[in-house]
Amino acid sequence: MPTTHLVFDVNETLLDLSALDPIFSDIFGDARSRREWFASLLHWSTVTSLTGRFLDFSDLASRCLDQLAARRGIALTDEQRRRVFDTVATLPPHDDVRPALDRLRAAGFTLTALTNSAQSAVDSQFAHAGLTEMFDHVLSVEAARCYKPHPTAYAVATDALGAPPDALRLIACHDWDVTGALRAGLKAAFVARGDDAINTAGDRPDIVGPDLAAVAERIIAADS
Repeated sequence: MPTTHLVFDVNETLLDLSALDPIFSDIFGDARSRREWFASLLHWSTVTSLTGRFLDFSDLASRCLDQLAARRGIALTDEQRRRVFDTVATLPPHDDVRPALDRLRAAGFTLTALTNSAQSAVDSQFAHAGLTEMFDHVLSVEAARCYKPHPTAYAVATDALGAPPDALRLIACHDWDVTGALRAGLKAAFVARGDDAINTAGDRPDIVGPDLAAVAERIIAADS
């Protein structure tokens, strides 16, 4: 079946989390602590999905920030916490995002965003980033009460589009998200931002590229 629906991960794939690095460097003394915090957030989103104890993604993000502070022996102030989450709400898109989305829309694909963030959070992010009008659907997994890469999370997109899984292609810069989509019956494409690589414990999609521009061209060549 031809792929007509493209489903995009949001944080890191479309929105640039490196905007948080100066804040984490100021608070924790090391910009790399932002990656530690986000990895912990993804870890706990998986734990809550597997154990059936769903917590809002923003709540998880706050708890993971508290854990990071406790590990570093830091007492977070309200101002420091506000700086982190105000920046999360106003993340910029990567430079390659708008041109690639324009190219894909012109090629006739429908564009959907599917994120682990709450609906209110992604709506705010997209409004600030100027991305809302570029998408046919902006979806959160919160209605599924579990997070990607749980198979039920991808059903949020298939249900919204009224299409079978193999008519959708997920685009993400996270290999775990790509593997989750493939094992849920979707197609996928991996954006290897920063020379990232796919863990061989997962599944490799038929499309891999160094940035969203390259991935968009390969999608057009494969699916148009």
